[in-house]
Amino acid sequence: MKNKKLKILILVILGFVAVFSISKINSQKNKSYQAKGIYKSQRAFGDDYFDIYEIIINDKNIIKGKPIDNDYYKKSKGLKQIMKANKEEIDDYDVILNSIELLEKNPNTIYKYQEDIDKEGHKSLFIINYDLNKGYILDLQI
Repeated sequence: MKNKKLKILILVILGFVAVFSISKINSQKNKSYQAKGIYKSQRAFGDDYFDIYEIIINDKNIIKGKPIDNDYYKKSKGLKQIMKANKEEIDDYDVILNSIELLEKNPNTIYKYQEDIDKEGHKSLFIINYDLNKGYILDLQI
């Protein structure tokens, strides 16, 4: 009886180890880019924030997006206004803004805009150019 319980315990432990290992491997596979925080706003009441990340793409075409269009400019306008309002706090503001504008002018740049359905008021704008292996995320939580 003790032998049977010990075997079951060992199998359960091995099962947990296998599940943990597989989930760890899958989470590493799904990491399609590296994000480097270049600006993190002060957290406000209710954890409101506006952050900017520079991204390096590891897997080309892993993030699907659309070419820069009028919809992009409508969606980016408010985020850029927030960026401008925080100009004094953002190191290298002019360099970052210029880099974003150069990406916008490049015909190979795409964007992806998403609103988080699980977290009300959360919006992210990805600006990506796979040819240049460069991009930005403008991340807003209100």
